Amino acid sequence: METKEQKLQTLSSLLKKSKSSASSTVRSAANGVTLPDDAGYINSNDGSAKDVDSAMDAVKTALAGFGVLAPTSTQQQVWNRSIPSNLYQAPKCAPSLTTIMPLSRVPPGAKIVGGGRQSDIDESNNDDRLVEVWKHSLTSNEENDNNQDLQHRPLQGNLSSKLSEYTRGKLGVRRPFKPGGMDDDDDNEYQEEDDNANSSGNEFLTEEATANARRALTLGSKKAWEEGILITSPPNMSFRVGLSYNDVFNDGDDLEMADNGDDEEEDEEDELATNVAALSVEDDIKGGSTSVHGNAFAVPSSTIWDKSYFDDDSLFGGESTSGSDSESDSDDSGDESNEEEKEANDERTVNARDESSSQAEQPSISPEDEVDSLLSEMNYTLQSPIDRAMAEKKPSSTKQSSASIHPPLSTNSTDEQKNAKNRKSWAVTDYIPLTDDADFHTLLPNPALTFPFELDDFQKQAILRLEKRQCVFLAAHTSAGKTVCAEYAVALAKKHCTRAIYTSPIKALSNQKYRDFRSKFGEDVGLITGDMQIGADGSCLIMTTEILRSMLYRGADLIRDIEWVIFDEVHYINDSERGVVWEEVIIMLPEYVNMIFLSATTPNTIEFSEWIGRTKRKPVHVIRTNYRPVPLSHHLWAGHKMHTIMEGRKGFDSKGYAAAAKALLPASKTDAKNKNKGNSTAGKPSPLPGKPATGSKLTSWQQQGGKQDWISLTRFLEKEGLMPTVTFSFSKKKCEEIANQLRSLDLNTAAERNLVQSFTIQTVARLSPKDQILPQVMNTVDMVKRGIGVHHGGLLPILKEMVEILFSRNLIKILFATETFAMGVNMPARSVVFNAIRKHDGVQFRELQPGEYVQMAGRAGRRGLDSVGTVVLCCFGDQPPPQTMLKNMLTGSSTKLQSQFRLTYTMILNLLRVEDMSVEGMIKRSFSEFATQRALTQNDYPKLLTRGTKTLLKLDEEFKKDIDSRIGAEDIEEYYAASSNVLSSAKELLSYILSSGGTGGGALVAGRLVLVTSARRHGYVRTPAVVLKPPVASSNNSTAGSEGNDGVVCIVLLPQSYTSTNEDRSDEPALGDLNHVGLHNHRFFAIHELSSDEILLVSNKKCKLDSKVFLKEKSSTKSIGRGSSLSNPFAGAKSMQRRDMDDPFAGMMARGKKGDDSARGGKPSVSQDSQVVDEVVTFLINAEETELNGGIDVLDLRDCAKNMHTGNSAVEFGGAFVRYEQNLAMLRHYRSHHHPNLETHYKAVDRREILRSRVGTLRRLLSNESLQLFPDFLQRKALLQSLGYVDENDTVCLKGRVACEVNTCEGLIVTEMVFGGLLSELEPTEIVAALSALIFQEKTDEEFDSELPERLVTICNGMKAIAIDLGSRQKDIGLPVDPLEYCATSLKFGLVHVVYEWACGVPFSSICELTDVQEGSIVRCITRLDELCREVRNCARVVGNPTLYRKMEMASEAIKRDIVFASSLYVS
Repeated sequence: METKEQKLQTLSSLLKKSKSSASSTVRSAANGVTLPDDAGYINSNDGSAKDVDSAMDAVKTALAGFGVLAPTSTQQQVWNRSIPSNLYQAPKCAPSLTTIMPLSRVPPGAKIVGGGRQSDIDESNNDDRLVEVWKHSLTSNEENDNNQDLQHRPLQGNLSSKLSEYTRGKLGVRRPFKPGGMDDDDDNEYQEEDDNANSSGNEFLTEEATANARRALTLGSKKAWEEGILITSPPNMSFRVGLSYNDVFNDGDDLEMADNGDDEEEDEEDELATNVAALSVEDDIKGGSTSVHGNAFAVPSSTIWDKSYFDDDSLFGGESTSGSDSESDSDDSGDESNEEEKEANDERTVNARDESSSQAEQPSISPEDEVDSLLSEMNYTLQSPIDRAMAEKKPSSTKQSSASIHPPLSTNSTDEQKNAKNRKSWAVTDYIPLTDDADFHTLLPNPALTFPFELDDFQKQAILRLEKRQCVFLAAHTSAGKTVCAEYAVALAKKHCTRAIYTSPIKALSNQKYRDFRSKFGEDVGLITGDMQIGADGSCLIMTTEILRSMLYRGADLIRDIEWVIFDEVHYINDSERGVVWEEVIIMLPEYVNMIFLSATTPNTIEFSEWIGRTKRKPVHVIRTNYRPVPLSHHLWAGHKMHTIMEGRKGFDSKGYAAAAKALLPASKTDAKNKNKGNSTAGKPSPLPGKPATGSKLTSWQQQGGKQDWISLTRFLEKEGLMPTVTFSFSKKKCEEIANQLRSLDLNTAAERNLVQSFTIQTVARLSPKDQILPQVMNTVDMVKRGIGVHHGGLLPILKEMVEILFSRNLIKILFATETFAMGVNMPARSVVFNAIRKHDGVQFRELQPGEYVQMAGRAGRRGLDSVGTVVLCCFGDQPPPQTMLKNMLTGSSTKLQSQFRLTYTMILNLLRVEDMSVEGMIKRSFSEFATQRALTQNDYPKLLTRGTKTLLKLDEEFKKDIDSRIGAEDIEEYYAASSNVLSSAKELLSYILSSGGTGGGALVAGRLVLVTSARRHGYVRTPAVVLKPPVASSNNSTAGSEGNDGVVCIVLLPQSYTSTNEDRSDEPALGDLNHVGLHNHRFFAIHELSSDEILLVSNKKCKLDSKVFLKEKSSTKSIGRGSSLSNPFAGAKSMQRRDMDDPFAGMMARGKKGDDSARGGKPSVSQDSQVVDEVVTFLINAEETELNGGIDVLDLRDCAKNMHTGNSAVEFGGAFVRYEQNLAMLRHYRSHHHPNLETHYKAVDRREILRSRVGTLRRLLSNESLQLFPDFLQRKALLQSLGYVDENDTVCLKGRVACEVNTCEGLIVTEMVFGGLLSELEPTEIVAALSALIFQEKTDEEFDSELPERLVTICNGMKAIAIDLGSRQKDIGLPVDPLEYCATSLKFGLVHVVYEWACGVPFSSICELTDVQEGSIVRCITRLDELCREVRNCARVVGNPTLYRKMEMASEAIKRDIVFASSLYVS
């Protein structure tokens, strides 16, 4: 046989000769080579025709050897899966049909080119000569045409696609990956002995092949491709022209798997996906610290995690929204060994075998039972958590279930609990173990940033996670060192040449962080606020969260460069006004952005992190610590002394509280108590605020201190070395008042006063001469020289910054501040003093919550300077605050993170403009909907909906096919609908008459004949029954069979088709017990408890009976009243009156005649019981015949309700009863009503319609209609459409585009003003004055000054009219908006005159005299007003109004001057 070299030489020579022949042409087709038969080729100069034929044969052989020729019709294609055209590059020539291999390696049955099989060759000839073998014969042989020998086939094709086939779904669990391929679908167990026996003779099961395959699974397809152990070419394709790198790893999702015919495995393919990558922490850290090539955000291979693991917790159900290049979750620290993985795989394999074997052993389930099982599962899933817990607490009684004709099926609660336990959480709390061999410095040899101090454990954990580019939620106490994590993220961004965004809740904190980061990282730090941009090209940008939101809506270019976003003070999400901004930003951030959350300790950190991870489809590593670097000591200031009430983590000290209470008592009361110690109550807790009290005892602990009290406290703090001190007071005026009371004190030394004076001179020099003599400026400068400072929102911004800087330099000894100081400024002190523990939250006065107290008290204690942080609560009244209140405030749990998400018109318009996010998607991803969306996925609602829909379609088809079996009951569907109407009407009527208690005016008295229908639960329809026990009055209107309900106990005549299935009736309920089934007069009867919605008809007939024969008292109380004990723990106890009536000799037999019934207490004999049963059963049989022949007379329920209700309710009841009679008469006209086999057909329809209802419920729950804010969205969108902001296709119109430009205030009012022409006729000064009403928020006197221009007053009134009109429109569409209240909250005209005068050039000192509003509030309003002017200017640009555009520029220039826009001390 010729070798490849010989073939190549032959081909080369023939091609050279063919060039000399102009008439010879070779045409290649898709299925072979067509030879020209013209004479020119034969009459060539090469010789005879015989030589030409032999030459062409050689050409064919050579081309076949190189894969040019296509396979013939007799050859089979071994690649059974279709390949999309975009997955590989088409080769220029056809693939080879043969391969060359040693003769000793040719498998049995393989065809050798030239004839023969390997089995035909002499086995003694073991030479290693090379032979040419047909490829198709290597994977299929003639003796096994069904491809049953696939176990030992070679690995052909794209292995990256096989990995997903082997490791996903039940297919991979039952038959995990083996180097030789998968087992056949018909084999359920592995034949290990056969594998071991065959592996020695199979080159594809060698140890090397096994090792390579396992290594490919461990490394992943990308790494394996790079190392050359991953096959990247389909069979019959040349490896040289096979798949490229991008073809393998970019479009892998398009690969079509082979159809194995197993629908169930295809449906559940993604259920059991497992993560096969388990790498060590050392590899992760090394991979994270290496340089990034190409894309700056390329994730190292060691951190790739399998998103499909979380697909069952997807935001939209069971389908994953992630791409093919999913990242691997590196939550685990990497310490899991290969042995543990093998054990886990073996365990899954064994469980799969057991499951398959158990399923094979189970008997076949009927279609009816299958549907009932699905309905039971749906009912259990759709139950509320409370009802589900009540159902699980119910004891399972085998007697009750066996007695029922259709027993309730068990739910899958056990499996659901197992799945919940095995479900992986998006919030990861696993820590990376740090040992001596693998400590922090070993794992991180080249950190991006070093610190001059030893890091705490939680800081090390956070940094290690950042190096692995993972999201981190760091919850720690105030001043614990959370900023270290933010600084390291900034350093990583600089190292990777990317950007880090630091967001803060308020502008003051942004300025402070800008100064801190600039001193640490140099000029590569920028600041972006509403009025300035500094260093916008820096790698670290500091901004407020609102600025970042605007960038995301507008699609700013710098978003593409962001690697880290740091959210500081995340607990600010609880703010009712601005908390929604945090949720918007988190939801809209791109997937490649990593997030860091810094927050105080909150109780639901895990829940919040779970929401973030589930929303962003990436795990969030939660690092929590209760460690406080400086422990706190809490004291009460009483009697000019401090009394300790709690230290560190110790509990509340009641003795210290008692001592403080005693110290606050007046001298007269103290002497009286010393004389009479027996009546002393000094140590007892004070009453709660909610309890009634007389005199001033209720509010005595709320009294404020006077001048001498504060001087005494300040002297004490100075003497004990507890300064610097922050004193929190929840009133701006109170801060000023207390500071003014300390004018006689000087807490600074001479050197400190000189430093303060030099700094204040430099600060005040930034102001104009007129502004330097402002009263607030002069008072503040005078106070800080004496070491006393004030910090609140009413202070001028430059003065606040001056106070903050002096306090940080320990030049202010005592600072009186409001709550904003604790939230927005990170400046710890030696001690913290609380002037009061009550605040006004904008609605009412209330006590401080534990979270608020901890936030402010946490400012006490400077790390590295103080050993203990001192917290002092002032008590200036006759008694301290109530002990219960203090204990809850000091030891209670912090405030939970709660969603403040709400829809705004600007948000709706912005989301309608972008393509990546819809309004419904934003609502669905919000934190407010997190619990609902998580419950939908955890309860498998999508899977249940899919199963229910398929089952419903199958039932509909079967119902249509079974039409011939319903002869005489063709109208069963109409009959079912009419029966449902009658049942609902009867329930409404019975509920009305039973609402007054008792038997409903005798309607359901014992012995009353009724018709009942309970198809699925008990299996009978319109069957007669006799009431044994009327319903028990209960506040819970639940169904029968649940705890404590309105159930009616009846003896029911079972259908004639009923037959007893239990041969052994020893464990059956006896006569007198619930669910007893008996046989009398050749008919079965049962004692069941029915609900009011199962009563079809109440007859006017009664049956005389002794209910004690059918229902014993003990069984009724045990069965019916069991659930009432849940709500009433004394439900089973007897009253005192009942105890007196009980006969102590009830169990004793009196002397008398043996046959005297009175001597036996009147108890009937067994024969009498049987006689009573016979009479009742006969009565029921006669009633059944009456109903079938003409119908049972109906009881007029109006007579039962005569004396119960009057007026409109009685009239409505009468009309409802008339409609009920009409529906009942219509029901009896259907043929199905008289059908002898009605129960069978009725149950089939009932089962189908209930399933249809459950499917509709599930579909509604999974749709947007189940979203809590979806109705609000529809109403707001309707308003926008009516106003012309959005058209009928949800396309944003011109007015909507204008409204999108306004983010500072209510955009609708501004837009209506622009389009209404209100601003066109005004001067710039008047425009800016009118717009101030949209910015100012404080409550003041809003009467317009007579000095205002008349035109400006007219415009203000026009703004009111616009606001009232918008409020009325919102009210008309259903929004809970009051027009006048909407106008009052949106427009406040308190600073219109002030802003007008300021725009006209009046000095700041003069405009302050026009209002009582503090200077800081005026400056803040004007500053935000400048931002609004720029937004209105953009509105004019969108509309195309150049005149208004120029006016807004002039208005902005008119207010930007002097002290209002003085440069920040932090920036300049």
